[in-house]
Amino acid sequence: MRRSSRIAEKKEKEVAKVEEKVKEKEKERNDTFNLLWTDVDDDFLVLDSDQITPSSKIAAFDMDGTLITPKSGKKFPVDRYDWTWWDSSVPLLLVKLYEDGYKIVIFTNQAGLEKQKIKKSDITGKILDIIKKLKIPVQVFISGSEGLYYKPSTTMWDYMVSDFNGNLKIDYTESFFCGDAAGRAKNWKPGVKKDHSCSDRKFAANCGLNFYTPEEYFLEEKTAPFEWCSINPLSLCTNISPPKHKEYHSSDLEMIIMIGPPASGKSTFTEKYFVPHGYERVNRDTLGTAAKCLKVAKETLDDGVSVIIDNTNPSASGRSEYINLARAQNIPVRCFYFKTSYELAAHLNYVRVRESRGKIRRIPDVAYKMYKKNFESPTTEEGFTEIIEIDFHPDFQGDEKLEKYFKHWT
Repeated sequence: MRRSSRIAEKKEKEVAKVEEKVKEKEKERNDTFNLLWTDVDDDFLVLDSDQITPSSKIAAFDMDGTLITPKSGKKFPVDRYDWTWWDSSVPLLLVKLYEDGYKIVIFTNQAGLEKQKIKKSDITGKILDIIKKLKIPVQVFISGSEGLYYKPSTTMWDYMVSDFNGNLKIDYTESFFCGDAAGRAKNWKPGVKKDHSCSDRKFAANCGLNFYTPEEYFLEEKTAPFEWCSINPLSLCTNISPPKHKEYHSSDLEMIIMIGPPASGKSTFTEKYFVPHGYERVNRDTLGTAAKCLKVAKETLDDGVSVIIDNTNPSASGRSEYINLARAQNIPVRCFYFKTSYELAAHLNYVRVRESRGKIRRIPDVAYKMYKKNFESPTTEEGFTEIIEIDFHPDFQGDEKLEKYFKHWT
């Protein structure tokens, strides 16, 4: 064969390889239905496409432990490719739902993104791989932190309904959510571990959706016993008794020390009953350090203004610094002790994240553990002139959204 012919043949093969790669890329684009990832917020990602048809019927699913499971058999996947279908029936039923006019939507919590335990590219890439296998368009919403969008918060669902479904009214009798975090105890089925939480069941309840576990939906098993694993917010809205006092402020110069777990209602109480009467609020969240709080408290009292120490103040030793400051000026110190349970405080933690639209961050569980570890009940022997116990009661003040958020499972 002549040299020129060999060169021509080589070029033809190279061109063919390039054309094949182009075709593969085109096939890849077609397989993913022109899907596009959008960072809606720092911790909120959405996968959407103009090929996704809005529908009044929504078939919504959690991802890990519901649609897929690690192929390696480990608790957490080792990389993007470590996944297989939760059951062989999963892709078949998803395709059938799509053919029946449902829009397939995934709502998944991936707090590991913010904690940098998982790579964003691994999650987004894995989801595209899943959709390629299914060969049907799927809409996806990812909460990348334990903040505003995190299930069981309805924020991801609300966002889908308002912005990603063509303004169609949802048929809640036909729509549903399926997830594995369902509050089932250990051995709910012989040899099976307990569910890591009840967040998926709560998410469905908060959204007003029918709920199924993967076993119920894909395998048609009977409903297993479960626990909600948290306080029932509706139980707090019955037999509400009014507060013992309508007014708590004093006309005399004083110091007030608040005591109570994070998100137990201290700041709301302070803003409602004391700030309007000229009290200066001292809070570590705004001032940064305990030393700065002590400094501002002294300066406030020196100026003849009553001060309220609006921190958790669990320990007697921590409170003593403020009490000694007031004693040095012969100023009385009252204590307002919020007897809010840890379970209720955790619920209120969720409510204020929702109410603030994420401007107030969720208080981590470790903060409650530290409070509980350091807590000492307040006594008059510490130097308090009065100890007033405050029992929580909801006060929505006509705010329908606040009431709605409060009544959500958390």
